[in-house]
Amino acid sequence: MIGYGRQDINQADRDAVERVLSGDYLTCGPAVDAFEEQIKQVSGAQHAIAVNNGTSALRLLYQVAGIGPGSVVGVPAITFVATASQAMLLGAKIILLDVDPDTHVLTPEILDACEEKLDYVIPVHMAGRLCDMSGIAAWAAQHNCIVLEDAAHAFGSSWNTGELCGDGTWSQGAIFSFHPVKNITCGEGGAIVVNNAEYAEKLRSFRHHGIQRVDDLQQPWMHAFHAPATNERLSDIHAALGSSQCQRLSQFKQRRAEIHDAYTEAFSELDFISVLPAEGQAPFWHLSLARLDWDRLGHDRTWLFNHCREQGVQLQVHYIPLHHQPILAEAPRASALEGAEQAYAAHVSLPCFPALTEADQTQVIDIFRNLA
Repeated sequence: MIGYGRQDINQADRDAVERVLSGDYLTCGPAVDAFEEQIKQVSGAQHAIAVNNGTSALRLLYQVAGIGPGSVVGVPAITFVATASQAMLLGAKIILLDVDPDTHVLTPEILDACEEKLDYVIPVHMAGRLCDMSGIAAWAAQHNCIVLEDAAHAFGSSWNTGELCGDGTWSQGAIFSFHPVKNITCGEGGAIVVNNAEYAEKLRSFRHHGIQRVDDLQQPWMHAFHAPATNERLSDIHAALGSSQCQRLSQFKQRRAEIHDAYTEAFSELDFISVLPAEGQAPFWHLSLARLDWDRLGHDRTWLFNHCREQGVQLQVHYIPLHHQPILAEAPRASALEGAEQAYAAHVSLPCFPALTEADQTQVIDIFRNLA
């Protein structure tokens, strides 16, 4: 079965993990520091804090940025539930925002139409394709709103003007995910990137039980707990895998771009399917989202999923809108969320990962050519 995504592990990755397993530190060691340096290089941020997964990264960034009881947080309706749930765990009120139905991302125009007073807004870079962060940052500045980026899909994405995803040009911080289907993997892992040194110091404490070491030569064992926190560290084993994967980041990005471009070219001949355009960006295509015209196709999504599965291809949907989920069914909405409904109704995720062979992709494309 050809799935929509999977990890790509080679011998260098295995060797990197084996070196840690044969060394002195399995956690709290030098492999984490080395991985954080690579994250800084890829993102352009001044500080990178590696944690155990992208969900933890979201909550810790929210926490250090001040989200808590009484905070009003605007979240796009098309995203993974963690974007909202981690703010909810901190006591925040969620306002669901619409997205552009073609690109699945929040836009400055959607924010212009929002009548709710937002304290924070969380742009989500869907499929590796970036939001208009310049426009969102300008809106936020006018409305005294803090911008935090959910860049779980966009490690390695950039704008053609040179800005890197996560470099802090347009926000107070961003998070990445290193789940097996993401742009690189640690097995499980995530990171927060910020340019604020105070934020970085607090984040390192928050991920480690709230501990702060005390520089006291008379009591070199001394440490202090300054805030209630949990253990959300990334182990050296996971960090070693992430560091090794970073060595192939440009290769992974190029291969995903080739896959996305091949879909674009093949589907240009068909009138019922298309994929996202890049539009002035260099996305790291975590997903290849296809938009279907069901009337032209003459079938619905259930039929298509089952038909593709019979042909050995597993599609996916990213994502079920948040207001369809029980946890957020009663959440306030800034609009009727028509764009989110259209995006959900029209799109499926096609196989897109570095290990996808040309033969496998041809198999996927031929399914749709045969439907024509």
